[in-house]
Amino acid sequence: METLGASQPGTRNPELGTPHRRIADTESDLHYAPLMPEPQRVDVHVPFMAILKIVLSLLVFYCIVKLVSVLILLIIAILLAVMLEPLVVWLEGHHVRREIGVLAVGFVLIGLLVVFFAVILPATASQLTDLIKNLPAALDRIEKSIPAGAPWIRQIFARLSPTPTSPNIQSWMQRGMAAGLYAIEAVTAIILVLVVTIYLLVEGRQFYAWLVSYVPRRYRRQVAETAAESSKVVMAYMRGQVITCFLCGGWVFLMLLLLHVPGALPLAVVAFLADIIPVVGTIAMTVPGVLIALSVSPTAGALALLGYLLYHLVENYVIIPRVYGKQMRLSTLAVLLSVAIGGTLVGVAGAVLVLPFVAAYPIVERIWLGKYLAPETIEEHAEMHEEDADVKRVADEVLEKQ
Repeated sequence: METLGASQPGTRNPELGTPHRRIADTESDLHYAPLMPEPQRVDVHVPFMAILKIVLSLLVFYCIVKLVSVLILLIIAILLAVMLEPLVVWLEGHHVRREIGVLAVGFVLIGLLVVFFAVILPATASQLTDLIKNLPAALDRIEKSIPAGAPWIRQIFARLSPTPTSPNIQSWMQRGMAAGLYAIEAVTAIILVLVVTIYLLVEGRQFYAWLVSYVPRRYRRQVAETAAESSKVVMAYMRGQVITCFLCGGWVFLMLLLLHVPGALPLAVVAFLADIIPVVGTIAMTVPGVLIALSVSPTAGALALLGYLLYHLVENYVIIPRVYGKQMRLSTLAVLLSVAIGGTLVGVAGAVLVLPFVAAYPIVERIWLGKYLAPETIEEHAEMHEEDADVKRVADEVLEKQ
């Protein structure tokens, strides 16, 4: 007979078949309770170095967020320096010292900047002022040229048509001071980019060597190969941007001038700047140009629309393949997604600067990710990026091999 409350560890309950503790409430009545594990204490030890790394990572991330505008200016300066480097090298090949060549390039850039601020900007501001002054009459002419079968367009223009005492006009006038401050910031940023570009042309090699010294020696060959091939992508991008922007601005200026559209020069400047942004920039330059052309006559509006569309067809299918070359082979879908992501993260600057990084991805994939990806992946991606590749045929072959 067992003592009341005594227990025998290891006794099995015949119904459950697991170790239980036998407890006797009375001599003839036994209850079985499961054996509960003893609670264990778990000590979590976080090394001081791990905490320090986390804090430093957060600090670096905070600094990047706060200095994003400075980083954008630095990236623009690097792109300009890479674009101008072949010109400096060409001057060196003609027995011109590098410092003298960089100074010559710098004087040319400063001269272009002076021409812009002394000639183009005042004329643009004058035409823009006249355009804003005549805006109500222009909108009235546009409204009269709208077909009678589109009343909803008339309603939109009725809301947009301001009067000289309109709150919208007064609001624009009140924003003049803010616009002036933005203009000062823009001029300061342009001068800073120009100065940093000149210093990069002079000391770029030392700066690059200083950065490479942080890379372990076993990876420096890959870094050098990536930098060399990526510079070709940047060269193609910058060269293409300069050529297409000037062609677009010149085409728009001549077209609107021939159509006697007011504000041809400001609209040409808008076209020059908007052409930097793929796809979205086309809409941004076409809509105001066509609307103002409609204030002249419906025929002028239709011809302006035709002129914009014609230029962009020629640019996309004739100019871009020749001036960008094989280094900037990007599908329209890739361009749209890149512009959307870059614009969402950083704004207009992100939408403009993201394309050379996207175009350089195949280089990074081949040099750095080759050992992590399947060999056929690298081979098929390389075939798609060849200069004369039939992308549709390659895609069909890839899908057939599934």
